[in-house]
Amino acid sequence: MTESTGARKPSYERETLDIVKAMLSQGNGASAISKATGLSRQAVICIGCRPKEVEE
Repeated sequence: MTESTGARKPSYERETLDIVKAMLSQGNGASAISKATGLSRQAVICIGCRPKEVEE
């Protein structure tokens, strides 16, 4: 856990994060992004809702 938020560290790499952010900006849905990247749908939603926090 990280000390600042109590949240777990992400289980994906920076490259995957960049792909998710790009797909979100193109208007793709969480389910489509989840299938394309292998991340859970909830992880994709989390990245979309809090992009600054997930980069730390």
